[in-house]
Amino acid sequence: MAKVLISCMILCGFFFSSLVTQAKEADQVNQQEKELYDPEMNCTKNIKYNWAQRKQLEQVYKRIYRDYSDLIKVYSQAGALPPEQTKIRHIMLNNYIKTFYKRNYRWCSEHESDEWEEEWYNNDNGD
Repeated sequence: MAKVLISCMILCGFFFSSLVTQAKEADQVNQQEKELYDPEMNCTKNIKYNWAQRKQLEQVYKRIYRDYSDLIKVYSQAGALPPEQTKIRHIMLNNYIKTFYKRNYRWCSEHESDEWEEEWYNNDNGD
């Protein structure tokens, strides 16, 4: 009887942990959908880009990354950004660029004065 009870507990624990994992994944998908359809966001249409268009967008995002990275570097070297702020700005920049790929190249803006910092400041999910 004890073996049956222990087996039942192990089996239930396995199913419970998989349900928790599935719930977390569903929450993440729901959060991304909310972000894309949030009335406070102003997004480009969700279209399917051809290969050449995706390549062109990727090149632009790489230029944006390099330019902002250079900007951060100049501020840092001039002493306007201390090391911890330099690191934070690079994290924000990485999150900013990742957002475009996660959204399938959709460009969304929040109606805020400094959307870059607000949206991507602490948005690093370890991706």
